[in-house]
Amino acid sequence: MAKKHPGFYLVLLITIQILLVFSLPLLARGEAPPGEALAFPGRFKVVDADGNGTPDHLGYFLQLPASRPDVVWVCGELQAMINDGWRTIDYTARSFTETSGPEAALYFYGGELRRLRVSGPYRILIEIRGVNLHASGVGGVSSAYHYDQFETADAVLTNQGPFSTAQIEKVIDKWARENGIQLGPLQTATFTFDRWRFDFGGINGGYGKRVWYAPTGEINWTVQ
Repeated sequence: MAKKHPGFYLVLLITIQILLVFSLPLLARGEAPPGEALAFPGRFKVVDADGNGTPDHLGYFLQLPASRPDVVWVCGELQAMINDGWRTIDYTARSFTETSGPEAALYFYGGELRRLRVSGPYRILIEIRGVNLHASGVGGVSSAYHYDQFETADAVLTNQGPFSTAQIEKVIDKWARENGIQLGPLQTATFTFDRWRFDFGGINGGYGKRVWYAPTGEINWTVQ
């Protein structure tokens, strides 16, 4: 067996040191080295927010890091298999404090899954952010839920707590009247990407309007 040149071992040692320099900061922040992804142990569960016996939300529950900042944000990107590829269909982000408990709960409105007519299995991508904390990866894959398992409920679980879509519609109606904005007949009301979306038809052949309402009270609208 040929004896290796001493320079070989020097190059090998330098290469290992370089890899450690770049990998350790990533692992310290909860990030995976390039080509790898962190896995978050969690579970999917259907949720009946209004208590009528029919699920109206898809929930995802995961354990928060035991050692974490006072406030952390947990972001969930819900995906479904569409045309042989994972496609994002919803997104939510919630903040959790030390008093929130060890488990984080993310909710996706079942009425939107029903409107999209997209069934599972669903996949969720998770990102956790805080002071000196940044971790991201795959949260898991759900069972093969069918979209018609969910109802389009009035109750919505938001990152600001539970709300009634009917009450939000009244807020939109009042806002439109105060700002001189004419709204036609309501065609669609749903909750997606952490906001309500109301689609109103046009009046006398005119353009319709789409109104977005955030749980924080922010309102945006466009002509469609």
